[in-house]
Amino acid sequence: MASFPIVKLGDILEARILKRMRSLRAGSPELKEALLRIGLLIETEAKQNIRRKGIIDTGRLLNSIRTEYFEQGNRVGIRVGSFGVPYAAQHEFGGPFTDPQRKAMFAAMRDRGKLGPVRQPGKGIIVGGRFTARPYLKPAVEAHRGRIVSIIRGLVS
Repeated sequence: MASFPIVKLGDILEARILKRMRSLRAGSPELKEALLRIGLLIETEAKQNIRRKGIIDTGRLLNSIRTEYFEQGNRVGIRVGSFGVPYAAQHEFGGPFTDPQRKAMFAAMRDRGKLGPVRQPGKGIIVGGRFTARPYLKPAVEAHRGRIVSIIRGLVS
């Protein structure tokens, strides 16, 4: 009587996924395209969040958002964020103003005629010397979590 090895479905799937992942080496066009699609989703949503939340003053923050693909050895990935705008993190996470930031911000607003009446304490975006967080990147990732997972699943299927 002949015997046949019994292979579990999980073992077959795991082998298939591992084989597929090996084919997606750093720099493969498929992997790069998928990562850039993910980056574009996040970048577009982050820009829409900035517009929705009214974080536009000069447009520097909005124009600083971009996606960068990178390869470092056998690692690949994308960076999505605001590049070259020192106050971007304060919009995303909140935080204290430094004196030079405060002076520069109010001088720029005054020069553009956007400095209206003095706001009451506790109102608006500056509360107790701190900048209130108005995140735009993290909500962009959360908004597209399902699509990001689908893109990654499509790579390994």
